Amino acid sequence: MPEIEAASRYLAGVARASAEQDEFRLRADRGVLVLYATVVESLGWATAALLDQDIELANRVIADDKKVDDKCSDLTDLIKDRLSEATVDPDELEDLITILQMVPELERSADLAEHIAQRTRQDLGGSISPRSRGLIQSMCDIGIRMWQLSSRAYAERSRDLSFEISEADDELDNLSAALLSEGAAGGVDPKVAAELALVARFYERLGDHAVNLARRSAAMAAPKRMSAIMALSKRHRSVQVGQGEQSEGASKAGPISRLARLRLVPVDGGFSELFQGAAANAKECAEELRKMVVSFDHIDDYYQQIRTFERRGDQITVELLRRLDATFVTPYDRGDIHALAEALDDVVDDMFSAADLIHLLRVDKPLPEVVDLAETLATMASEMVLLIGSISSKEGARQHLERIEAFEREGDATYRRGIARLFSGEYEALDVLKWKDIIQAVENAINQIEDVADVVGSILAKNS
Repeated sequence: MPEIEAASRYLAGVARASAEQDEFRLRADRGVLVLYATVVESLGWATAALLDQDIELANRVIADDKKVDDKCSDLTDLIKDRLSEATVDPDELEDLITILQMVPELERSADLAEHIAQRTRQDLGGSISPRSRGLIQSMCDIGIRMWQLSSRAYAERSRDLSFEISEADDELDNLSAALLSEGAAGGVDPKVAAELALVARFYERLGDHAVNLARRSAAMAAPKRMSAIMALSKRHRSVQVGQGEQSEGASKAGPISRLARLRLVPVDGGFSELFQGAAANAKECAEELRKMVVSFDHIDDYYQQIRTFERRGDQITVELLRRLDATFVTPYDRGDIHALAEALDDVVDDMFSAADLIHLLRVDKPLPEVVDLAETLATMASEMVLLIGSISSKEGARQHLERIEAFEREGDATYRRGIARLFSGEYEALDVLKWKDIIQAVENAINQIEDVADVVGSILAKNS
């Protein structure tokens, strides 16, 4: 019978596609897990090299970083090749996009381990106190445990390990703060103090990346919305092709036919306007913060204005999340909408944190690198507004993403110069403690804009 033959052909095609998908998933998972293992190994070796002043081991970590870059490039090409095939189903598509987002974080994490190894060449391990050595070893141990848990979360597609990883991240943050305080203590050579501050930051960022990657793994484990309907509709179309044209009466007969004709059309529902409003609010806040760190004549006025922007951002976020809950079919992936709303809110929150510290601590004069960071932040916020505006049309989006990434790297370099200046001996210990929190808050806002760009990149890839 034609119906049986068509069904047999369909099932055979499904079996082949499923086998290809399983084989590809094994290759992709193997590539991701190798990168996880490489980061864990590099972190352990870099720390051992630093504390033991093992130059040979440090050089090996530094040389291996190029191999990590090559592995990341190969995995990215593999995923892109798979995305170009017509047989990718909705569930697999979501997972592939997630892996593409994970690769840069894995690469950056290996770079951080390489940065730690670089400090061995500067004889840092031979210049620090026993307490500092103990703090660094403890950070390494916690960092390795976090990365092992994050790797396990990916391998098992687990949503149950995020809390344990977040708890470990809090512990790592506390150790990082303790190492910063150790460097700021009296009697520590200013150059050593600056390097300790950078090392603390490297471990802290490694922990942040482990948390982010675990969250992405948890998202991969979450139920996929609408995929069952899409798969059923695809099956219906395949059977129709095998059977040929049916009569009008036959095509109306079954429930599958009726479901196939049901179109659930995503509508914007005001999300674009709200995202653009949130981005514009962040841009205005960044401009006000830039003015604040340049001139200390009207700190109270600047602070109140930034506080207004922070409250407005909260209101926009609440409205975005309320609208998300009330919308059945969203214009973009529901998780991406939630992540973008939160990331935009975090940008303003971190800027407010910086303003709050300046207002509270009453620093006397600007730190040059904070001024430069605020300039970079304002420029990135302007690019972010253009990027958000390009989501629908996609025109110029790639250029905005690349510029934001370039500015983020520039911000990292400025942050390192600022930390070096703070611990150079030019500033009193109390001023060092004040400014290190302020410069950290501004850099956090820069990193949050990079997170916004990552989410927009996900949206663009899924809707290309």
